[in-house]
Amino acid sequence: MNGKGRIYQPIAYFADTNGSESDVTLPWKKTVTVELTKAEQKVGYPVSVIPGAVRDSNRMLKPAKCRILVDGEEVAANDGGESTCKYTLK
Repeated sequence: MNGKGRIYQPIAYFADTNGSESDVTLPWKKTVTVELTKAEQKVGYPVSVIPGAVRDSNRMLKPAKCRILVDGEEVAANDGGESTCKYTLK
């Protein structure tokens, strides 16, 4: 999660484990290792992040910017407009 300040809603993530984080100060980072079965390597395994909300310049809540990296390479981002970052691992 990019940006500065505090998150006003929890961050949810779905990968090797599912969870959420609240009371977060940005930037925030979560690293996980996902080991795929042979079947998952063929059909894919979805991972996603639902970012918490931040206040924009008008003090309105909007989704925080988020991105997903796989082996250090960015594979998904929401640029602060969409409510979810998602990617299918293969």
